[in-house]
Amino acid sequence: MNGAQTIVSFLQKKGVNPAFGYPGGPILVLYDAIYQADFPHVLTRHEQGAVHAAEGFAKVTGKPGVVIATSGPGATNLVTGIADAFLDSVPLLAITGAVARNCTGKDAFQEADITGITQPITKYNYLVMDPADLQSTLEEAWNLTTEGRPGPVLVNVPKDILAMEIPEKASAGAGIMRHRPPRKKVETQVLSVFEALKKSKRPLLLAGGGVIISDGASQLMQRFVEETGIPVATSMMAKGVIDSHHPQYLGMVGMHGTPQANSCIGNCDLLLVVGCRISDRIIGDPAKYNTNKDRVVIHVDIDPAEIGKNIRPTIEIEDDAANFFSHVLRHMPDYNFKTAWAEWISSLQIKADRFHKITDELVCLNDKLLPEAVVHEVSQAYKGMNPILVTDVGQHQMFAAQYFEIESPRSFLTSGGLGTMGFGLPAAIGAAIAAPDRPVILFVGDGGIQMTIQEFGPLKNLGLNVKVIIMDNQQLGMVRQWQELFFGKRYSQSILDNNPNFIQIADAYGLQGGRATNAQEFRDNLAKMLASKEPYVLHVMLDVQELVYPMIPPGKNPDEIIMPGM
Repeated sequence: MNGAQTIVSFLQKKGVNPAFGYPGGPILVLYDAIYQADFPHVLTRHEQGAVHAAEGFAKVTGKPGVVIATSGPGATNLVTGIADAFLDSVPLLAITGAVARNCTGKDAFQEADITGITQPITKYNYLVMDPADLQSTLEEAWNLTTEGRPGPVLVNVPKDILAMEIPEKASAGAGIMRHRPPRKKVETQVLSVFEALKKSKRPLLLAGGGVIISDGASQLMQRFVEETGIPVATSMMAKGVIDSHHPQYLGMVGMHGTPQANSCIGNCDLLLVVGCRISDRIIGDPAKYNTNKDRVVIHVDIDPAEIGKNIRPTIEIEDDAANFFSHVLRHMPDYNFKTAWAEWISSLQIKADRFHKITDELVCLNDKLLPEAVVHEVSQAYKGMNPILVTDVGQHQMFAAQYFEIESPRSFLTSGGLGTMGFGLPAAIGAAIAAPDRPVILFVGDGGIQMTIQEFGPLKNLGLNVKVIIMDNQQLGMVRQWQELFFGKRYSQSILDNNPNFIQIADAYGLQGGRATNAQEFRDNLAKMLASKEPYVLHVMLDVQELVYPMIPPGKNPDEIIMPGM
C-alpha cells in the first residue's frame, strides 16, 4: 500500500465512521484512497466546520474524532478547532497533508509549519519524514488522544510519502519519553480525605468536565453524593453529570452560575474539586480566593498540570474521577455526615428557593420572547426524549446552560475554555451523526451562526435530526452586556443592525424553517419542529434588552454575584 492507503486502512481498523474533512492539492492522493476504499467521510464546507464536527462526534461518543485537511490554509483553518479541543479535553486526531519532503522549509506553494503552529495546542504532534515511521506514528497518535487527559493530536504527512509505497515491516518508532514523579493517587490519600470531610461544617463538591469524560464516574459520583449528603455544584462542562432536580444539586458555578452554587463555593470551608481546572470563570480572581487560609481544598485531577495552577490545594490527588469515587465509596467510614452538615444545607436551600422564585417568572412565555422563556419552552417540549443540547457562544449559551434540563452525561456540547463562536452548527452535525436516534437541539446567536452558516450544506445533504434555533437579538449580546455594565453603554461595534433573513438562507440550502416574532408564532414553529425528523431552522426575534443574570463582575469573588431581586 502507499501512504494514503495505509492511513485509510488504519482508520478502518480503528472503526472510524466517519472522518470529517476538506480536500486540497497535497492531500488529493489520500482522498483518492478514501474514494477507492469507499471510506465514510463527511465533506463540510470549511475546515473549521470539519474540526468542530469532529469535536461534536467525539464529545458524544468519547471516541476520537478524526479530521483531515490539506497543507497550508487547509491546515491553518483547523487551528481554532484544535485549540478548542485542547482546552476542553476532546480526543481528536487531525491528519494533514504537507508539501513534499524536498520542498519542506523552502516556502513552497501552500506550505505552512503546522507542527510548529499547533505545538502549544496539541498533546503532541508529528511530521512524518520517514515512510517506515508512518504506521507506528499513527498508532501512537491514536492512543495519545485518549490516554490520560484526552486531547488533540496532529499527524502531518508530506505528499510524496502519501504517494509512495510503505514498507510492510514498519519501524517501532522512537516513542514518547516521559519523565515524571510518582502519581499521588487516591489510595494514598483516602484517609486524609475523610478526616477533612469529618472536620468540615460547610463542604462543597465541585464536579468538572473530567467527571463526564471518565467512564462510569457520573454514576459513582451520584452514589457518593447520596451516601454523604454533600452539596454538589458543577462547572458548565459538567452539566448532565447529575440530575438537575437532585435535592443536593445547587446548579452551575461560575460567572453566570446560580447564586446558591456561587455562594457555596465562596463560603465553603472545604472544597472537593474533581475533574475541574478551576478557571477564572469559576472563582474570579485566584489571588483573592486564595486569601482564605482556613479553607481546605482537595483537588482531584488526572492532569497534574491542573493541580495547584489556580488554587493552592491542601490535598493533591492525581487520579481519574471514576477511580477516585470508586475508591472512596469502598472505604466510606461509619459517620453521619448529613447531620453534621444539616445547618449548612438548610441555608443553601433558602437561597436556592429565592432564586427559583425569581426565575419562575422569567420562563413564562409572552410576546417579549425572553431568551429564558424560549429555552425553557424548548426544554419542556423535548423532555423525556434525552435530547443532545448544543450551543454556540454568547448570551444564548448561558441561557441554555441555565434553563435547559440535561437528562444524561455527554448530552451538553459547548465551547467552554476557548469560547469559540461558530462552534455550534458543525458540532451539532457531528453530534447528530454520533447519535442518529436522538434529537439534537442547537441554540446559536445571530453572530455565531454567520461564522459557520455554510455548514447548512452538509446538514441538508445528510438530513440530520438537528433543530437550529437562531436566538436573534440583533447584537453581539455578551459583548454588548459588558459594554452596558462596565463600559458606560458605549456599544462599540457590537450592534448587528443589518442581519440577513436567515430563513431565506436556510431555504436556499433546501432546509425547512420559520420565523417567530411573538409567542404564538414561536409555539407554532415549535410544534412543526417536534413533528419533523428533518433539520429545521427557527429564527427567533428576542427582546434585545435582556441581560444574562446571575453574573459575577470581572475580578470579583463567586459570592459577590449580581442578581436583581436577590
